[in-house]
Amino acid sequence: MTSELRYKTKRAVFFITLFTFFVGFSQSCFSADLLLFAGAGLRQPTDHLVERFQKESGHRVRVSYGGSGQLLSSIVASGQGDLFMPGARFYMEKLEKMGCILSYRRLVAHTAVVGVNLHKVDLIRSFDDLAKPGIRLGMGDPKAMAFGRMARKIISRSPLEESILKNVVVYAATVKQLALYVAQGDVDAAIIGRADAFQFRDEIFMLDIPKKYFQPETVVIAVLNSTKHPHVAERFSDFMASERSIEVFKRFGFLPISSQENQTERP
Repeated sequence: MTSELRYKTKRAVFFITLFTFFVGFSQSCFSADLLLFAGAGLRQPTDHLVERFQKESGHRVRVSYGGSGQLLSSIVASGQGDLFMPGARFYMEKLEKMGCILSYRRLVAHTAVVGVNLHKVDLIRSFDDLAKPGIRLGMGDPKAMAFGRMARKIISRSPLEESILKNVVVYAATVKQLALYVAQGDVDAAIIGRADAFQFRDEIFMLDIPKKYFQPETVVIAVLNSTKHPHVAERFSDFMASERSIEVFKRFGFLPISSQENQTERP
């Protein structure tokens, strides 16, 4: 091997090594690590979509699940996090009033049903049957989760409010826990999310709630002003609001909202 050939070989090896170093360096330095606070009732579609986003983007998304009210308190107390996806817009609006939101997107409708244990369907045929003596009801904690707040509002609009509330035997911190109580027969019925009842459709019958008592909540995803990666957080927000992602939500029992409403909004 001539000296000129050895020089060219060494030079080629040097540039290949340099290129490999910078590719690895750029991936480690520019791969964001996002923290998403998400309502417990959104776990199944969210886990699926987070995995897809990570594979497609190279960015990491860590998810902290819990009751929407609990998550809101964690965000305020810690001053940390990149995104917030509660089960109802109400919780995002509370943060918005505090100046904690950069932008948000509406995603899907979070619709309530009366989830009835299949062995109790003969006893509970309508919403008013929740007031029957001896019926055991579960309810979400109104201070801790979106569907607890929604259930309390629904019941307050019924003329049988007092009788229904007398039948509540347990309060749950998350809608998943509440749905499990119904599925296992720990309670006879509870007001839960349609998507949660859908996941236990072999054990839970879905009974419609009269429209005069409620309007569906809206699931939103918000970019927090505490984010250290606003562009990546916005990218994830857009990804979650895409038609392809909405189809995933629908597969898990969520209902779509009007396309006119599914727009980026800024405080």
